[in-house]
Amino acid sequence: MSETMRAVTLKNGEIALREIPRPAPGPGQILVRTLACAICASDHHYMDHPEVARVDRSGMRVHAPEQDVTMGHEFCAELVEYGPDTRKQWPRGTRVTSVPALFVDGGMRIIGMAPDAPGGFGEYFLLSEGLARPVPDGLPPQRLALTDAMAVGWYYTGLGHTGNTVPLVIGLGAIGQSIIAALEHRGAAPIVAADYNPARRELATTLGADVIIDPARHQTFAEWRRTAWGAPDEVHDRIALTGLPSCTVYECTGAEGVLADIVDNCPIGTRVLSAGGADRDTIASATAHLKGLNIQFGGGPMIEHWYETLDLVIAGALDPTPLIGETVGLDDLPAAFERARTTDAPVRIVYTAD
Repeated sequence: MSETMRAVTLKNGEIALREIPRPAPGPGQILVRTLACAICASDHHYMDHPEVARVDRSGMRVHAPEQDVTMGHEFCAELVEYGPDTRKQWPRGTRVTSVPALFVDGGMRIIGMAPDAPGGFGEYFLLSEGLARPVPDGLPPQRLALTDAMAVGWYYTGLGHTGNTVPLVIGLGAIGQSIIAALEHRGAAPIVAADYNPARRELATTLGADVIIDPARHQTFAEWRRTAWGAPDEVHDRIALTGLPSCTVYECTGAEGVLADIVDNCPIGTRVLSAGGADRDTIASATAHLKGLNIQFGGGPMIEHWYETLDLVIAGALDPTPLIGETVGLDDLPAAFERARTTDAPVRIVYTAD
């Protein structure tokens, strides 16, 4: 086996296909060969906002501008080699995936966000044997690679799908779509969803959304009130505690101003789960206080939710396949990475090894 490999790496603020040393598995680690790895907005955020990794005291993300960082944390791979101090549980060639975390000397890293925790945008990368799980050979690796995206939706809906509530999903990228799929699996109805992109609205319908809103044509919360309460105005806000469904908003855009708009226009007692998280935003805290809003920022998925989701994906109960709009080879991955930034891009572009 060659001591080098090809990988799309981030170095000095630029992403490119480069020849770099093949990683060697350390204690408790395994070397795996990439079968599929999806491009995620978190990859773009890591590249575009180095200040976040620079101040990360946890050490899980590392700011290393002069070193090659191989990104990619949504993956399916094939076992190649065991490192020292491993149990050697599976034969070489076994297909595996894992929560995107790697134990290294001195702590834990997010895979694809540190030079010593390379991700799936290369021909080979590393996993911790104790976190890896074998997966069936008969399932497409692209489908298994999207477990991480689906786990986010599974986590948030576990928090938000409670009691007499009508969900509203704002932003229909991969996370918004995963939330819709999870809500549908949990039996939520009706599911209301909003996005400016017609293709993404159509995909949401495929995954289980019942009411689709184009914010360019209709006011989002007026349509939610029409669906949940039978009237588009705010008169029912005054009696929202007398048996009418409450509103749970899943904010999945990450766009500045969206959270402020939610606070201004949502009904009294709304619960907001912010999965998008704009880098900078200002909300009317007095309004949020008067309405009694419950706002949660991020927070998951936890490891147990990730592996619950993997079981559901393997069983076919949650199928992320509709999210895959394009597959590319390694040579085309840098261009696809930049294309994936746009709102017109497919929800997920997946690098698939030859």
